[in-house]
Amino acid sequence: MATIKDVAKLAGVSISTVSSVINKNKNVSDELRQGVEAAIKELGYQTNPVARSLKNRRTGAVGVIIPNITSIFFAQVLKGMEDSAYRLGYNLILCDSNQDVDKEKQYIRLLENRWVEGIILDSSADAREHGAYINHLIQRVIKDKGIPIVSLERGLKDTEFSAVVVDNEQAGYEATKHLIELGHKHIAHIAGHYKFPMSRDRRRGYKRALEENGIVFDDGLVKQGDFSPLSGYNAMKELLMEGRDFTALFAGNDQMAIGAMKAIKESGLRIPEDMAVVGFDNIPAASLVDPPLSTINVPKYRMGAIAMEMLAEHIKNPNTSSHIEILPSNLIVRSSSDPHANGSWDLFGW
Repeated sequence: MATIKDVAKLAGVSISTVSSVINKNKNVSDELRQGVEAAIKELGYQTNPVARSLKNRRTGAVGVIIPNITSIFFAQVLKGMEDSAYRLGYNLILCDSNQDVDKEKQYIRLLENRWVEGIILDSSADAREHGAYINHLIQRVIKDKGIPIVSLERGLKDTEFSAVVVDNEQAGYEATKHLIELGHKHIAHIAGHYKFPMSRDRRRGYKRALEENGIVFDDGLVKQGDFSPLSGYNAMKELLMEGRDFTALFAGNDQMAIGAMKAIKESGLRIPEDMAVVGFDNIPAASLVDPPLSTINVPKYRMGAIAMEMLAEHIKNPNTSSHIEILPSNLIVRSSSDPHANGSWDLFGW
């Protein structure tokens, strides 16, 4: 394998001149540059990217920490992120925290010591309980080490972190309002874990829609899941076994909604005739279940793409002010809530 010394010898120049050409320094004449490039091509010489990155502090690596790599939601998010990263000249290092804050902290320490240029973080930390950790991200990672962080799905601290989100409260409101407009007055809610702000926001939107329409909020109709289908299934089983009086469900994500639909069918109830269901996220499976699931559409691909573009801007211009990008979401009505709705499959994006 050819070395930089071999290139210098063939080109008849010093090793420092070869290094200057490789690093695209402008203080090398065109004649010398062409000679070095010809020698590199003839010898098939390849630079050591690790050594170069240690010298110029540019690795092209971006860390990405998500809470659950098996969640269908993240497939399109990561696709958007990867497409933007490739176009902008970056490579992604993917880490799965498994909704474990301690594991997330370990990945942060790993990434900040591995010369990543930035981090996209979908944090599992509850800011109310993990204030010291959030402050560490601000002071140690962002300020001291100069590694920008963009938050995904949630804001961490408005003045320090840029973020890409949807308006979860308003979306929860719209989902619940849709069920109310269909005539439902007793509506259950299966929320995601409350340590996630989006879970609390969606629940808040659900509650606001009830109250604005003169429906008394019943805490007994609210169960907490963990965004998995099994948690939705178990929560619905619990509601049905308790004999709760309700005719509709708003679930905090599609996977819990799909799990709940299985429990509803097992109980002998029909969807939507006996129990209407609305989910959240519009994952690919939402249009394929029977009946197709009404849901809030989150622009997942765009969320990932914008997060990467935002991070690249912070890397390029460290003085860029942080800001929160709120992406539009919309209700998609299918036959899990309205028997007259369109039941066609959505085959895009997976």
